[in-house]
Amino acid sequence: MELLFWISLLLAIYPHIIYPSLLYVLSWRKERPRGGSGAQGPVAVICSVYNEEKVIAQKIENFYRLEHPDTQLYLGLDGCTDNTLNEIRRTASDDRVKVIEFPRRGKVSVINMIMKDVYQPFVVMTDANSMFRQDAVTKLTEQMHNNVGVVCGRLNLIDEGGTFGEGFYWRIETFIKRVESRYGSVIGANGAIYLFRRSLFEPLPQNTINDDFSISMRIYERGYDVVYADEAIAEERLIASHAEEYRRHVRDSAGHFRALLYLWCLLNPFRGKRFFFYVSHRVLRWMVPFLLIFAMVANIMLALQNQNYLLLLSIHCAGYGLIFVTHFLRLRWKPLYVPYYFMLVNSAIFVGFVKNLLGLQKTSWESTRR
Repeated sequence: MELLFWISLLLAIYPHIIYPSLLYVLSWRKERPRGGSGAQGPVAVICSVYNEEKVIAQKIENFYRLEHPDTQLYLGLDGCTDNTLNEIRRTASDDRVKVIEFPRRGKVSVINMIMKDVYQPFVVMTDANSMFRQDAVTKLTEQMHNNVGVVCGRLNLIDEGGTFGEGFYWRIETFIKRVESRYGSVIGANGAIYLFRRSLFEPLPQNTINDDFSISMRIYERGYDVVYADEAIAEERLIASHAEEYRRHVRDSAGHFRALLYLWCLLNPFRGKRFFFYVSHRVLRWMVPFLLIFAMVANIMLALQNQNYLLLLSIHCAGYGLIFVTHFLRLRWKPLYVPYYFMLVNSAIFVGFVKNLLGLQKTSWESTRR
């Protein structure tokens, strides 16, 4: 029981403290130059759209301002019931914007169908509410060197609602991606902005939820590098409520547990760096809610036998107590809000696991202000 307690505690903190610390040490390694001169050729920008009448005109205008030559925007309308199509017709001024309408079927189906029409050798995936800097696509293509299959851009969150937790989390994620990129092992693209080779795309299973993660990691699984382009920037306004944010985390978590089966080959320890980065960054992070439960149960049982573990249990309970107080009193003091956000995310992971296990999580999505 003592061994279970300490192993659970160690593994729970590993992806959040130990792994970033290891990456800090690994970051001292001088990055080797990659061969090749970047992507050469036309680029398709793909956006699956569901009821985005408030932002779609801004998205099209943003596309027209891109500096990269020979780009085409594919808008896949997933059974929109609002004024999205009229906004597109009002804003799109030439055939560089291609609109494809579908009955409501979910984002994955829309992506699979659009990709059948894409002839460009390079594809940029994005979301309707993600606005690119003018040079974003150029910065992505510059990093498409030899053996690189995916280039992840950088998402800047504009925090208008004081949601400190996610902003703090995103800064840590950005650091992790920068170091992982040195090893061609960025674990998971962000759907707001990433580039991949058209020839490497595989149609996604219909029950896929995290299409960005599954597309990029499938290419990584096949032996290609996934790198990070720090200067390829997209921006989103972070104004979602806590309820919306929580639902998004639940949905993403359910998708990650589905991806475990889809990407089972990456769980082979003999895959070397691919196994190390995947398990360290993602798999162990998804296991944290269960590890925290194991640690608490073990701590309770040990406290019945040992005074030292009774003290640890008191600290354990006090920590969870502070998190509950932070939630119910809606406190925003940063030293309390960071652990609160940590528990918010991990409770969402647990709920996502249960919803995935029971088949309750839908693959289709609803638009949120995030």
